[in-house]
Amino acid sequence: MFSNMMLGAEIIFQLPVLLMLLVGTFLGLIFGAIPGLTATLALILLLPVTFGMEPAVGMAVLGALYIGGVSGGKIPAILLNMPGTPSSIATTFDGYPLCQQGYPGKALTYAIASSFTGGMLSLIALILLAPSLAFVTLRFQSYEYFLLGVFGLTIVSSTTGKSIIYGLVSGTLGLMIATIGGDPLSGVTRFTFGTRALRGGVELLVAMIGLFVMTEVFAQCADVDKKYSFFSAKLDSMKLEIKVLLSQAKNAIRSSLIGLGLGMLPGAGGTIASFIAYDQAKKASKTPEKFGTGILDGIVAAETSNNAVSGGAYIPTITLGIPGNTVTAVILAGLITHGISPGPSLFRNEVQLVYAIFMGLLVSNVFMFILQHTVMIRFFKWALRIPKTILLPIIMLMSIAGTYNIRYSINDLWVMVIFTVLGYLLLNTGFPLTPMILGLILGPIMERSLRTAMMATGGSVLPFFTRPFSLALVILTIASLGLTFFFKRIEKKRPDLIPDAARDEEGNLLSDEG
Repeated sequence: MFSNMMLGAEIIFQLPVLLMLLVGTFLGLIFGAIPGLTATLALILLLPVTFGMEPAVGMAVLGALYIGGVSGGKIPAILLNMPGTPSSIATTFDGYPLCQQGYPGKALTYAIASSFTGGMLSLIALILLAPSLAFVTLRFQSYEYFLLGVFGLTIVSSTTGKSIIYGLVSGTLGLMIATIGGDPLSGVTRFTFGTRALRGGVELLVAMIGLFVMTEVFAQCADVDKKYSFFSAKLDSMKLEIKVLLSQAKNAIRSSLIGLGLGMLPGAGGTIASFIAYDQAKKASKTPEKFGTGILDGIVAAETSNNAVSGGAYIPTITLGIPGNTVTAVILAGLITHGISPGPSLFRNEVQLVYAIFMGLLVSNVFMFILQHTVMIRFFKWALRIPKTILLPIIMLMSIAGTYNIRYSINDLWVMVIFTVLGYLLLNTGFPLTPMILGLILGPIMERSLRTAMMATGGSVLPFFTRPFSLALVILTIASLGLTFFFKRIEKKRPDLIPDAARDEEGNLLSDEG
């Protein structure tokens, strides 16, 4: 493993690459710090920029954007009581009260340290666990790859949106759209309806820009006149006290494990992890009545857990080709766009790339800590004052330019418009967008695997249920659906178990999409 890490270090520890990681982390922090923007938007907007980079460098830069985007949400959460990302909602419970007491510097300092701790612990777990899991999945054949796609699509579809049905419909629609264009085995075009623009299929990145970025822009036009403001008072001391850090060690480790575990479950996300970690910290505390009044325990629990999700979400993404959350779905799309097949074969065919990604994540986590403790604390005062009347048009122009630059095709702009309209309609009718994107990503892989398996068996489906790994995936898929139905029933009977702050205006649980 050490030799593999050195292979990754050869790529990452070059001055131009380090500068790109620094800039990527900084931009991620900006997107995370501005309420309404998310790490997902940052990655989709800047994914075209990585096309001119080496694949390993491009994926490392995307990882830097992710690290910064997740961590940046704490800044407005603490100072404005306005979480930059949904996963920072729990940070407001104690971060803002502590800020109101005159200690914004203290709240930010320990939140930054917690983000760094959670991120580092989860990344170490990623480096240790991912190769072992990949070794097991290298024994997968076409049967397992198809069922793996079914499992991933089912679990993500069932954990997002108003109901399981809504999620599954969205995922199925994504699979249907993925069949447009050339047949993966014969090359025959299908479902193009005589339109030349669809002969090459739907470009994944164009669909993602339409569904996530442009849809979000139009969704935020409802409160376009809303401006962000921040008081100009000086920050108090930002020194870290060793005694305080040691007293929070147990809380940080417990919260990191919660974030890591939930991050490995596709669809769980940082929002759920932060609430569970906050709840566990409160139960373990000797003074639970102080939670919500500005206690450090609450800040540490929330920030450590939601940053630990990042390393956990990479594990199924890298080893199985199943994104752990919306952001890693974009990273998965980035791998495919760079011509790299995600999944266990990465550890066999692209060892240097995998460990370059790991090393890049570690370096970005260090940059995240340094930037927030120095530059960002001053810079965010300006960033939070940008009105949406300026911000949203800039994002729209970047989206249009990025879409055109993918293939220099006007047709792609029309496809983006179609997916923007589709995304807006789905968003306003309660259908989640993540399953559709996952269907687009997994569709070609699932179709190719299913048809290859069926040709190998002469049309028999028995191997899907007789092979050990295939049977295990079938059982996991059924179990995940059963557990989701069970928890949905509990949530309906006991809605008080999930805080109102974690829900949107219609009562639906917020996801990391924003």
